Amino acid sequence: MLKTAYKTFKRAKQYYFTTVFTLALTLSMVISSFSLVDLVFFSPLPYQQSNNLYLLEGTINSKGYSGPASNSKVMSYIQDENTIFTDVATYHKWTDYKLLDQPNRPEIDVILTSHNLFDLLGVKPLLGRLFNKAESLGTKQMSVILGYRAWQNHYNSDPNIIGKKIQLNQRRFTVIGVAPDDLVLPTYSNINDAIWLPIDADETFNPKTSNGFMGAYKSVVRFKPAISDQEISKQLSELSLKGAQLHAPNILKDFTVNARVIAFSEALKGDSGKVVLMLLLGVCLLMLIALINLSSMQLAKAITRIKPLAISFAFGASKKQLIIETLKHNILLISIAVLLALTLTQIGFMVIQNLAADAIQRLDTLSLSINTMLFSVFLIVSIASLYSFIELSVVKERNLMDSLQSSGKGTGKQMSSATSHLLVGLQILFSFLVLTTASHVVLVTLSEALRDNGINTQGKYSLTINYSNIDKSAERINLHKAIRQKLLALNNVSSLAVSSEMRLPKTVNVNQIYNEAGQYIAQARNSLVTSNYFTELNLTITGKGFAKGDEELENPPIIINQRLASLLNKNNSEVLNSKVSFDNKSYFSIIGIVSNTYVPGSPESENYEVFTPKDYPGWRQFSYLLTVSNESVAFSQIQQTVIDTDKRLDINDLTSLTAQFNEKRQRHLNAAWLAIVLASTSLLMVCIGVNGIVSYLVKVRRYSLGVKLAMGADNRRLLKESLFELMQPITMSLVLAFSTAFLIIGYCMSLPSIDLPINWWLTLTIWLGLFILAIIASFFPISQTLRQDPIKALRNE
Repeated sequence: MLKTAYKTFKRAKQYYFTTVFTLALTLSMVISSFSLVDLVFFSPLPYQQSNNLYLLEGTINSKGYSGPASNSKVMSYIQDENTIFTDVATYHKWTDYKLLDQPNRPEIDVILTSHNLFDLLGVKPLLGRLFNKAESLGTKQMSVILGYRAWQNHYNSDPNIIGKKIQLNQRRFTVIGVAPDDLVLPTYSNINDAIWLPIDADETFNPKTSNGFMGAYKSVVRFKPAISDQEISKQLSELSLKGAQLHAPNILKDFTVNARVIAFSEALKGDSGKVVLMLLLGVCLLMLIALINLSSMQLAKAITRIKPLAISFAFGASKKQLIIETLKHNILLISIAVLLALTLTQIGFMVIQNLAADAIQRLDTLSLSINTMLFSVFLIVSIASLYSFIELSVVKERNLMDSLQSSGKGTGKQMSSATSHLLVGLQILFSFLVLTTASHVVLVTLSEALRDNGINTQGKYSLTINYSNIDKSAERINLHKAIRQKLLALNNVSSLAVSSEMRLPKTVNVNQIYNEAGQYIAQARNSLVTSNYFTELNLTITGKGFAKGDEELENPPIIINQRLASLLNKNNSEVLNSKVSFDNKSYFSIIGIVSNTYVPGSPESENYEVFTPKDYPGWRQFSYLLTVSNESVAFSQIQQTVIDTDKRLDINDLTSLTAQFNEKRQRHLNAAWLAIVLASTSLLMVCIGVNGIVSYLVKVRRYSLGVKLAMGADNRRLLKESLFELMQPITMSLVLAFSTAFLIIGYCMSLPSIDLPINWWLTLTIWLGLFILAIIASFFPISQTLRQDPIKALRNE
């Protein structure tokens, strides 16, 4: 059997290689996309009674902002006073942490959670125990639970880790348990890499005293039986208002406060459902193009097998036997391609996790699921059945009898023109749709990713130092002065400016802004900066900059960015010398307007900003903006300088501004590259497909072309006639493709939730480009045939 299979492969190795590798490459994309769809839509939650599991979050609404924002005291009030929930648990992130007991002091995500979260979810520990009443709010218990991969990666899966101490920043915690490896929570990705602390164990955030509203503070709830949606909405609205009146009355002057619940599965899905469905649609169109290409090969292969099939038929083989043998052969062939595709898919999961970490939840649990394997079996059976149908479509009793009576070279040999033109047309149609979509994705994503950020990042490093291990404010200020002097003394550092936070902070602290009439304007960042901060970033100022001595004033002047100035008044001259307030009590005069900082790839990070002149006031952490001449040694020099100044100091963050902005734009660049790969693959396949079908058509027409050549016909006229004949179905398919695209675009533009930036010049360019490529792909096989000796063409027939 193996010997027979090897002989079969050797006779048609080009066909088998082309089929297997084309299908493997295409199907790996399809299976990867289906795995994402399965993960987002069908993957079950690893929790008990997950159908009664909901995300609870507060919301605030005003003219300047509308979205999720929770206050810990208001959420606690809802938890205590509600009559609709059976259980409520909370979780959030706040402080940046490092594992200081590890030699490389890695940054690590820390999730703060109430003691009952794991019980509510029905989670059991892998080792030790999870939080219980010993870690309830107010106990400030120094317990820690390791996420599964944190335990694996940082502690080498130590089975005796329970009871040992680890150090997070400047504090030590006792390990009480290791969490299982399949945890998922809305908002946060890769939580199995994180470490868990009791909700009141953070070094700066206290849920009992915090007055702020933040989007990261979430709750998990279960409902009592038979609670109506109207009752839920009514009670949440009432309790949110009462809680805000008791614990945050000031916010009610400018915001309406409410709360909402979302099914856990829907909260995890978010907007990723649309993303994965669009991706699956794109790769399915690509698969159709590949199948059309391979179908033309299959037709050609079927025609060449008519003679041996006719002989088998003559010796008594039934059509049923022929069908079974053909189906078995194709199932084996497609199975090899799918197995190779599954291998490529498994390798590709690592790439997907890096590319889509911010867009799709639960990627750390992505794997070849049962649904994916069943889908792979479906693909094998479907494609094998299609191939068998194509192959047996020419196996009709009349064709077989005619083949036995003929030389085997003429009868039943030709694929009909209608079939070949249909295959070419379908390839052009699907390719145009894929190319139009992908090119617009590339245009939009690259336009966003390559936007100018408005500042000079060349040689700029951002350094954030944590002073929290030093108790006295005066000592912190003295250390800050010493660090400034030592950093400026480095040959590699040419200048230094100080700011209360990085230019691109991981979390943004905002203040409410009021105009002189006491009206709420917006939420804005308020950064403390030294007077040379804007010069270091090449930011231009309209009006005045900070003067020497402004930092010492009790009520100093401020500078705002152009984004906030435009909100206050379209005329900059009207904004200058006007006043704004952070609390509607103390007002600050605006002396300058600084140019905007843009964040390519993350426009949501572009904030309204206020800058106040102030040197380091002794806070727990502060940032430094350094200009270095040699970036290759800057990191080690700066790090060593801070350590030598005082070993109690901790570097919270040290990175170049260029790297920070590149990280923000990376998601859009990844999307552009993915679209380019899809478009390029589609274009390559359609060129190969059109060339292959035209080559076949020309070969079966060699006799008629040979007759015309022998009769003295001109090569140029025959070339023109042949191209004109082939261009008719291609042109019609392009017209149909454009009409279909126009219909889809028109429908999408009629939907208020969809905003499609259509570039019609780009669409027209793609249309013309496909037309020209189709002409080129058709030209070469026709030209090659016409250059042959007409007598040779006649003799071959």
